[in-house]
Amino acid sequence: MRRYLAVIIILFSANLAASFAPGDIEWAPGVSGTINKGSTMINGEYMVKAVQFPSPAPGIKDIHGNIVPETDVPPSVLIEIYKNVVLLNTQIMMPGSDPYIDPDYEVKVTATDFPAKNAQVWVYEYYSPWATISIQKRGLPKLDVSVSTDKGSYTSYDDTTITATATVTNNGDARAENVYLDLNTGGLQLRGGPTSQLHQYYHTMEAGASQSFSVILEVPQLLDQNSYTLSANATGLDVKDLEYNGTSTGYITVSPKAVETQVTISKAVKDHIYLQNPATVSITVGNGGVYELKNIHVTDSMNENFELKSNTSLQWDIPVLNPGQEWGTTYSIKALEASLNGFPIPSANAQFTFNNKPYTVYSKTATIVVYGPKIIMEKTVDKPVVKIGEVVTVTVSINNVGNIVTNAAVNDSLPEGVSLVNGMTSLASASLELNTPKIYSYTIRMNKEGEIKLPSAVANYTGFAYSGTTRSVLSSERPVITVIDPSKITSTPTTIPTQRIPQVTLATPSPTKTPEPTPTPVTPGFNIVFAFIVLIIAALYRHK
Repeated sequence: MRRYLAVIIILFSANLAASFAPGDIEWAPGVSGTINKGSTMINGEYMVKAVQFPSPAPGIKDIHGNIVPETDVPPSVLIEIYKNVVLLNTQIMMPGSDPYIDPDYEVKVTATDFPAKNAQVWVYEYYSPWATISIQKRGLPKLDVSVSTDKGSYTSYDDTTITATATVTNNGDARAENVYLDLNTGGLQLRGGPTSQLHQYYHTMEAGASQSFSVILEVPQLLDQNSYTLSANATGLDVKDLEYNGTSTGYITVSPKAVETQVTISKAVKDHIYLQNPATVSITVGNGGVYELKNIHVTDSMNENFELKSNTSLQWDIPVLNPGQEWGTTYSIKALEASLNGFPIPSANAQFTFNNKPYTVYSKTATIVVYGPKIIMEKTVDKPVVKIGEVVTVTVSINNVGNIVTNAAVNDSLPEGVSLVNGMTSLASASLELNTPKIYSYTIRMNKEGEIKLPSAVANYTGFAYSGTTRSVLSSERPVITVIDPSKITSTPTTIPTQRIPQVTLATPSPTKTPEPTPTPVTPGFNIVFAFIVLIIAALYRHK
């Protein structure tokens, strides 16, 4: 049985040795150092111990006075070689001797230096021999793998492709053979071509060499953000057909295209109009994305200086808007007054829900310059309170603060109980230049008592600086005049308090000066009332 076991072991060793040639072995950089008798040196699992050096020799002085061995000592060292503290071999090494290589070609021990044969270290009293030893392990390949993409994150529909690159580098101390590099796309699809492009083969990779390949992947179309894991794996063999592996993982994020950037809403209107012309507002909602959108609610608003001329609530609902489709509507507005600086036109907005998330998009704002006259008219009186029969002056002014000259005429009227004393109540039609007011006045007599509200002055003006004819009407304020009938005024007698004359105490017989009485206060208008009462009493007396 022992014979058969020995045969098997011999055959196995023969096959192992036959699997590679000694010349194919590459050695890694070694650990080198000087050791003395009994000292050791270690490289990984291997250890070398200096066991014995040649015996010391008597010493003599040479012609230079140096102590040297009496006879030359051939340098050498007896070493023990261990692997994992297990003795592998005992070896005598000397200058020029072949290195020790274990049968498996896993370690090489070399004596690289010794003291000279006539060095003082061989003399008895100076005996300290040494040897420089190098321990080299068999060089092994080391496959380092990386996987990368041209970007770290992508957006559906905005980005269409992903360039993924797998790289393997032999960072070992020996070549690798039969290297396979595979890329796993993590579920991402190739843009085109066979899946075999995800697997590459390299016959030999020397130490320090690098190989890579790239593929084009498709960016998936997503509704929600998702992450993908790309991984690369490399396998290779060394000269003994032992396998080595390397792996790497990369991550990318793919986000859905922002829906709000796909939906557009625009609001268009002329940037300048004339006062007499209505303006058409156009609203357009477009779906420039790739998703079907439902239940879009469009809302618009209007500047307060315009009036709506169309029958609309400025709110619309779009049931469905398919990708690439547009929806539009129009309505009319008319300016209420002119503005050279322009009126801002507010933006419209579209609201919708997609993937259970609410979105709102807005149109840009605009400005409309309105050309036309802008009339300001005032009607005032010089006295708000008068007596019956008194005269009041009425003043009417009209001014054009717009940006187009107009023809204007003013008509005024008188209410019941008021008569014209002087002047004209109307202004004939005339050109009303910009910021050049026209003012006229007339006088009226108030013929009845009470609170009289004057009618508004009415201006009719016509624009003529642009084509067509426009007639507009403007009314002024209505001044109020209070008219008093003096004959109906009743007065309440004013009680004049009796004036108390201060008493003076005579302190001495010398005469004192009598103080003058304080004047009695007089109520304004009392003299007139008192005279009126006296006339009434006299008339009654004559009647008796």
